[in-house]
Amino acid sequence: MGPCPAEWSGATAVLRAAWEGHRDTVKLLLDRGADPETSNRYGEALIILAAQRGHRDMVELLLDRGADLEAKDNDAATALFRAVAFGHRATVKLLVDRGADLEAKDCYSEVVLIRAAACGHADMVKLLLDRGADLEAKNSAIWCHIARPGCIARPQGNGGAAAGPRADPEAKDHYDKTAVIKAAIAGHKDTMELLLDRGADLDAKDHSGNTALLVAADRGHKDTVELLLDRGADLEAKNSAGKNALALCAKFRTLRSTGIGSEGLA
Repeated sequence: MGPCPAEWSGATAVLRAAWEGHRDTVKLLLDRGADPETSNRYGEALIILAAQRGHRDMVELLLDRGADLEAKDNDAATALFRAVAFGHRATVKLLVDRGADLEAKDCYSEVVLIRAAACGHADMVKLLLDRGADLEAKNSAIWCHIARPGCIARPQGNGGAAAGPRADPEAKDHYDKTAVIKAAIAGHKDTMELLLDRGADLDAKDHSGNTALLVAADRGHKDTVELLLDRGADLEAKNSAGKNALALCAKFRTLRSTGIGSEGLA
């Protein structure tokens, strides 16, 4: 079920049909003159809505009818970004096969590889890397229309917050994070392992001097910390506040539980 009618105020028939995945209905409406570039009040074109919902065949139809592969919503997210964020691999593959820009950035200056890593979609990380995504890409956020919780721009189907730029009070937390740092934050061990196997810099630092080891320790992700230590992460690394991994994970005792003593991290 989609959102309730009140949340679709002003939406056209073709927008609703695209969201619900009614391909034949969308085809009929396009045949009768509906614009394939129709968008809602959030700037979400038909192709973005279909990609977010994982309607691969709908996305293919829209592309065949001339929909803009690189259309962006009010968060500057493309159809590829939405498909990645919501974990729709078949749709992601179609968009990539059609030439979607792997380095396009949303309003957090975040590329799709970073979002895939943050969400723990290891299969998509592999696909994107195989197609040439930049392993060491970093984000550099200053502002965004909408604060994005977790792996999505807005909770699916709720219509979201009103559009319009505003300062992001948490923007500093988004600066200069690579895919491996984003995966470490969420504790996605399998995704991190894939990134490291592909040569990701495990000692890369964000704007606050935090490495993947530091952010994993700070959040108590024992398995991720153990993986990074096994791969040779710098035990002496400190962030710009002078905190090392042991200091950051003190409340979790993560490193001690892996057998690393405080003498190795002082």
